[in-house]
Amino acid sequence: MLNLKNHWAGYLVSFQKAAIAFCIMVALVGTLFTPVFTQPATAALTAAQVAASAEKLQVLSDRFDRLEKFVYTSNWNDVITYIHGPFGEIRRELRSIASQLGKTEKDKANDLANELFKNFVKLDNAAKDKNAIAAETAFKEALQNFESIIELAI
Repeated sequence: MLNLKNHWAGYLVSFQKAAIAFCIMVALVGTLFTPVFTQPATAALTAAQVAASAEKLQVLSDRFDRLEKFVYTSNWNDVITYIHGPFGEIRRELRSIASQLGKTEKDKANDLANELFKNFVKLDNAAKDKNAIAAETAFKEALQNFESIIELAI
């Protein structure tokens, strides 16, 4: 009589090895090609983020134009009000924009945002003291920081 159990045992072991090899291969291929398959969705998200960042930067740029008029006409109450009002969220906005940049650009943008905030503090103090020269200097430095952030973001 033929013993089929021993005969099929060899095939079963080979089948198990092939199944394990197949599962490992599927896992490796899935891991390697996941970035390729998800890249278009990431690119679309990045395009939306860039558009939102550009809009935020345009709003901030318009605010700088208005603040500049207040500084150069020595309208100190409006300077102080504008720094604490419409520019009150500038640090958060710039951090949001910086978070979308690469590592080195992000660090540089965050440093520039900190410098811009320090220049706003100087501008605020100069406006309280009604010191036109210090106010103009602080405004120019803040504007330069902002323009540098724009260059990084573009």
